[in-house]
Amino acid sequence: MMNISIVLSVLLVAIHCAKPEDQINKTDNIYPLPLTKSNQFTAGNTKCRGNEDCGYHKGTKYSWCYTDYSDNWDYCCTTRCGYDGEEYLWCQSGDQWQYCGNNRTTDVQGRSCLKTYPCGVHKNELRSIDRYYWCYVDLNGTFDVCCAPHSPCLKRVSRTPWCYVGVSKLNKAWVRCKP
Repeated sequence: MMNISIVLSVLLVAIHCAKPEDQINKTDNIYPLPLTKSNQFTAGNTKCRGNEDCGYHKGTKYSWCYTDYSDNWDYCCTTRCGYDGEEYLWCQSGDQWQYCGNNRTTDVQGRSCLKTYPCGVHKNELRSIDRYYWCYVDLNGTFDVCCAPHSPCLKRVSRTPWCYVGVSKLNKAWVRCKP
């Protein structure tokens, strides 16, 4: 016998996911997927290389794409990127979940992120910052952290504007920022 709360949860998720895009509001804590109509951005908001799309390549059970020509890759969302009961943004990628990020355009210093590498939770084995929102700001590899989607750059208790940069709302990693 199936637990009624499981059935109700599944029905609520199905109804919520079926909402037209224009009916989603801020109280839903759901952010649009960081994807174009051609599905060319990863869960971390990195652009897929060339004109490639996210997909279940090479028989995997998760959606992904290559992000450069050195065969680096990242997971892609197959559901909306949102909090959905958690303290961090996440989405499904096939049969597993991944951290995800929405599209931010500047780092905490106010520098523009590269359009091909906007602020997000990018998977990068060369850096141990994949628990923070970050972006590249130039073609020389200069990067910095970005404000988390749930924490815009604002003056709060102090006179200095600041924001959280960690993936989790509970992450106490914060930095001063330029609004």
